[in-house]
Amino acid sequence: MKSSKKYTTLLFGIVLGIGFQHVALKFKRFLSTSSSSSSSSTISSEDSINSSKNNSSTWTLIVTLTFQSKQDMEHIIQDWDVVSRHCEKHEPFLYHYKLGQSDSNPLMLHIVERYESKEKHLALHKHGEEFLKFRPKLKALQDSGRVTVEGFSFQELGYGFAR
Repeated sequence: MKSSKKYTTLLFGIVLGIGFQHVALKFKRFLSTSSSSSSSSTISSEDSINSSKNNSSTWTLIVTLTFQSKQDMEHIIQDWDVVSRHCEKHEPFLYHYKLGQSDSNPLMLHIVERYESKEKHLALHKHGEEFLKFRPKLKALQDSGRVTVEGFSFQELGYGFAR
């Protein structure tokens, strides 16, 4: 079963990588076929805001939590929600912090985190007040074998979009 989870995570990473390659290729083709007059178009303030969240320094972390019991999962969801609310107010460098439940395994959660940079994740987020309260609770469940934590991260290339 554990190798199946690793295979699924690896497969997701490969699919995500192929998707990024596809988007990069389409964008390169678009740039090569665009006329020079389109480069003089104005950029709205909304585009400026989005571009700051969609540059090549943006770093993404995807974490998968697989629980042995629904009760443990529900407690972690409640605790994570506190962290999320804190981050929304105090971590402007954290662009995206979402928790989702797998549609193939009801005891599996995925967390998608997008940061201005990996350095800000390491230096600021991981030392945040609420995160420091949350992490030992998750670690205790890990150490007792009641949850497995897997994940991967990547440096974004600046292609595509984020809203």
